[in-house]
Amino acid sequence: MDKNHILKNFHKDLQNSTPLTFPICVDSFTNYWSTEFGSLDELPKEVDHLIAKRGLELGLLEDETF
Repeated sequence: MDKNHILKNFHKDLQNSTPLTFPICVDSFTNYWSTEFGSLDELPKEVDHLIAKRGLELGLLEDETF
């Protein structure tokens, strides 16, 4: 599977997430990535940024946590 395609879909899923579905979306993505690529070791740094940005937008994170 193409990493860029997976990341694009994850970004779309995050944008559509709500405070209730956000953790499910992140868990689903990390589980899929681990299954597809064997671990989270090569997870692009942009994923952390996407998760933190959306968490801030939803009020689930505070600025100092990022």
